Formats: sequence, structure tokens, C-alpha cells
Amino acid sequence: MTALLLVLLAVSGLVVGSFLNVVIVRVPAGESLVRPASRCPQCEAPIRSRDNVPVVSWLLLRGRCRSCGEQIPIGYPLVELGNAALWVAAGLRFGLHPHLFAYLALFSVLLALSVIDLELYILPNKITYPSIVVSALVVIPLISWAVRADPLAAIRDALVGGVAYAGFLLVTAIGYSLLARREGMGLGDVKLALLMGLYLGWLHPVLALESLIVSCVIGLVAGLGVLVVRKGKSEPYPFGPWLALGCIAAVLFSGPLLHIYGIT
Repeated sequence: MTALLLVLLAVSGLVVGSFLNVVIVRVPAGESLVRPASRCPQCEAPIRSRDNVPVVSWLLLRGRCRSCGEQIPIGYPLVELGNAALWVAAGLRFGLHPHLFAYLALFSVLLALSVIDLELYILPNKITYPSIVVSALVVIPLISWAVRADPLAAIRDALVGGVAYAGFLLVTAIGYSLLARREGMGLGDVKLALLMGLYLGWLHPVLALESLIVSCVIGLVAGLGVLVVRKGKSEPYPFGPWLALGCIAAVLFSGPLLHIYGIT
């Protein structure tokens, strides 16, 4: 059953990853996710169904549009593969349980937001706000009542994790702005922390702290690498992807992390 579940998650993850590409391109541009149908980003020719199979079509076309021959960015299949990998990882972590599907959705949202932040240095409210509202009012309460002996305590822990994570980043952002007299971390990161904190807190509020620590370490290392590449030039640097990566790591390795604190 586990092997079948992982295969289904991999295939489903590829399909959802294909949709995430649409979200990544169209949401920041203010375009509809439904119309028009998928098209080449260069010549805008409609993409045929046979050319819209995740990863496979890109490989068969050798990364080029069938109509105009222009190169199709490798980011498209990478997003599809990345989402499939995240879904398989979630399957390995949770197995076939009701809360698996909540974390599948979270991972996909984090992937889409991370790619947008890397490309445009924004975390669109059109994604974060609905995700926060649906998570707080629907997803967290439902999975709490479904799998927890004390659902109210689980909901409380989720809210504590979300408010604590977002609150810490908000205070940090305000403090940095006052001391450095320039904007540092954006409010988009704060809203992202609220979303992630709900799911981290649901597992255990201490995971919000662990996620932040992992994010800071990864962000610092990546930031130093970027500075080297940019030869010390001060340019915008997105922190959202590293926050997302820290959250994913904290969720996937929540068992060992909580064991450190003697929490089972």
C-alpha cells in the first residue's frame, strides 16, 4: 500500500505541479487561472494536450515550443518535479492519514510562493490571504476534529504557532527598519510565517522556532553565496523561499526535532 500511495502521490504531484506553473505565471500578472488555455510564453500559440503532459512533453519536445521553436524555460518541469518530490516526501512522513492532504496543499502553496518570490521578490496576497483564511477556518479545525483526541487543544496550538511565528518576524522587521532606517524584511514574509506557523503549531508550537532557526541558517548561507556572485552589490534578496524550506524541513523531520525536547 505504501508503494502504491507514493506512486499515486508522485503522479498527482506532477499534475498539480503543472497547474502551479500557471499560478506562478498568471497570479502576479493579474490574469485568470482559467482563461485563456495554456499557451507558449513566446509566440502565445495554444499548447496542445499532447504537449501538456508534465515533464514528459518538455523532454519529448527537447525544451522547445512545437509552434515557434523557442526554448521553453526549464523552470516549468523543475516545478513539476519539485512538487512531485514534496508530495512523495509528505507521503513518507505521514502515510495515508487525513492530515496528509493538508500538508500536501501547504507544500504546493509554499513551492508556488517561493518561485514567485525568487523571480519577482513578492509574495502575492492573492495566494497568502486565501491560504491563511481557509487554513485557519476550515483545514486546521477539520483535521483537528478528525485525528486529535483533544481537537480544541490542537486548534489552540496551531493558532499559537501562527501568531508567535508571524509576531516574531513582525517585531524583527519593525526593529530592523527603525535601527537601519531602511526596509528589510517585507510584510509578505510575516504573512507567510502566519500561514506556516498554523501547520507547524498544529504538530507542536516549538516547531515554529525550529523552522525559523533552519530558515535563518539556510538563508544566511545562501545570502553569502549571492553576495559573492553579485560581488558585494546590495540588491533585493528574497527570504520567503528559505522560510518555506525551513518550514518543510521542520514538518518532514518533526519527529526527531521534537524528540530533542523530549516530546513524542
